Amino acid sequence: MDNIMNIEKTEKYQNRIKELFKKLSTDELYDTWADTFDINTDDEKRVIVTYHGTEDIKKFKKECKKTLVLSIYSVMGAGKKIKISKKTGYNGLSPKTKKNIKAVKFFAIGMLFVFLATAVIVVLCSYIGNRNFRETFYSTSSIKVDSRVRVIQLSDLHSTSYGKNNKKLLERVEALEPDIIICTGDMVDSAKEDIDFVLSLGKELSEIAPSYYVYGNNEVESIYDFSLNEQALDKKFGFNKDNRDETALLKIKDSFEEKLESVGIKVLKNEKDTIQVKTMTIDIYGVLTSNPSSFWSYSEKAFADYIYENTDNLKITAVHEPFIFEEFSPEFWGDLMIAGHTHGGVVRIPILGPLFTYEGGLFPERGGSFVYGRYDAAGKPLIVSSGLENTNILRINNQPELVIIDINKF
Repeated sequence: MDNIMNIEKTEKYQNRIKELFKKLSTDELYDTWADTFDINTDDEKRVIVTYHGTEDIKKFKKECKKTLVLSIYSVMGAGKKIKISKKTGYNGLSPKTKKNIKAVKFFAIGMLFVFLATAVIVVLCSYIGNRNFRETFYSTSSIKVDSRVRVIQLSDLHSTSYGKNNKKLLERVEALEPDIIICTGDMVDSAKEDIDFVLSLGKELSEIAPSYYVYGNNEVESIYDFSLNEQALDKKFGFNKDNRDETALLKIKDSFEEKLESVGIKVLKNEKDTIQVKTMTIDIYGVLTSNPSSFWSYSEKAFADYIYENTDNLKITAVHEPFIFEEFSPEFWGDLMIAGHTHGGVVRIPILGPLFTYEGGLFPERGGSFVYGRYDAAGKPLIVSSGLENTNILRINNQPELVIIDINKF
């Protein structure tokens, strides 16, 4: 109790002394020194002035001692012994400065907490929202159709399941009544190699509508023991620019293709398939060598036949990676092109768009990359799906999607 009373008494004296010091000083003197000293009494006879400013204590004594002593005597009575000393271990900052720094620290910590809390909420909400997929509808037109043709694109599922045996996904696909279903790669995850998973899904899809499969990088990693760029392909087959056989890849035994086709899924590897939908004839071309270095060297003839033969047929070009559409500018890619691979940039920032892709870096769309949505490729629509994979906790503002494309006459 005595200690509390002594502290209160000291604070009272100090406040009164500083008030008087202000009255007796010039404004400049007060602003310079008022926050650089504290006043304490250790007994009834002695007053201790503790200086903690950044200037030399000699300067403080020279400019302030006379006014300060007068202020102390006026408040506490004459005859007090006054000792002026510099506080040791002081960090060189005035109380006002320390107070400002402390306030800034509190503000920074508060803002950091708000940011982290917001980030956690956003991530958790996205993760919960990503347990389901959205349906993204696109509408295009072509004079080559006389009634609507509906194409459903599934991409980058990465062995994800929506309901037991993907029941929820299959029910929605069936309810949407597609005319064609195209899987644009990475339906399996190379790390899991769960072939039975995609075979079960493929069997159900093929019973809904004619279904096609284009390999992505995960299928390529699982099936082939080499990359599908030009250099690796030439080395594998012993080719050069003068003797390449672009059909060499088709001659490699592929048990995965055999199993897919046994359940009704047509695998397209730099080749086309032609089907009838109602009264319309449609050519579907699937790109296997989607690496720009090997696209033309290992698919030029097949792709040219697809583009330039039967030009009245509706042409749909399916590829896993969209890079060939960024690299090359032919007169015609097809009437509709679809791709995946990018996962929509994983994190999508409002207004700014996709945050990052391995191939395009930060904000890849600003560098001309095709990452998500609808683009123009040789005057025709290119649709890049963000995919159906939902296990990435950092997939933010980018819910997995099932793509539905309606091709109408007008």
